[in-house]
Amino acid sequence: MDSALIFFSLFFIVPGGWSLRDVTLRILPPAVQRGGEATFLCHYDLEGAHLYAVKWYRGQREFYRYSPNENPPIKIFAFAGINVDLSMSNASQVVLRQVGFNLSGNISCEVTTESPHFSTAVVSKQLSVIELPKSGPVVQTDKERHELGDTLRANCSTAPSRPPAQILFHVNDIPVKGGDITTRETGSGLTTTHRRLELKLEAGQFRGVPIIVKCTALVAGFNQSAQLSVGPRTTEPVPERVTSPSGSSRLEPCFVLLLLLYLTR
Repeated sequence: MDSALIFFSLFFIVPGGWSLRDVTLRILPPAVQRGGEATFLCHYDLEGAHLYAVKWYRGQREFYRYSPNENPPIKIFAFAGINVDLSMSNASQVVLRQVGFNLSGNISCEVTTESPHFSTAVVSKQLSVIELPKSGPVVQTDKERHELGDTLRANCSTAPSRPPAQILFHVNDIPVKGGDITTRETGSGLTTTHRRLELKLEAGQFRGVPIIVKCTALVAGFNQSAQLSVGPRTTEPVPERVTSPSGSSRLEPCFVLLLLLYLTR
């Protein structure tokens, strides 16, 4: 919950005093990769009061409790997919290993004091468990060469991820909106995203410059890009140049010999 709930708890449970304040919750990192490590930090100011318990919840289910007056002070409650690192967890933080998708959701820290008065405050934040694409996006066009007035058609596809990737198109660094977007579930909790682009190549923007099509995939604040260059269509012949591997011209020895014989006649 939020600061309004904290105020409610303090005002109505603690007559005549403020024995618990500044309760905050941080989740590090903000977006946790599946199989990785998550740290939950619950900060609070007891203002001289005695701590009764700190309880942690995923949704409505408690999974961790710290009670300094009990032995042992730490209790773990069974929750599928929660692996608490006891060596790193205490009265103000909980560290989880091998985080799975099922933990995405509301995480709450509930702090209670017992002396001189009972006081309780709860703070909550959303935990996001993500999976980044294993590779960058792939961008393709229907033609290798275009001319002004053509319609540029491009497709961009992403590798599976969670949440689904957001695809952005830029043509010569100009953002391009629109285009059909489709997604497909992979069966492992991941999703691939596909976006199609159609753009009329107007003379005012693209005359005399190469066309660079860039596709960017965004997933939970992370991004990967791919781009390709589409050349202009031309009907003019391109002369061939015969050069040596070093790039300099070379005269054949027999031609040089004939030239010397002619000059000495």
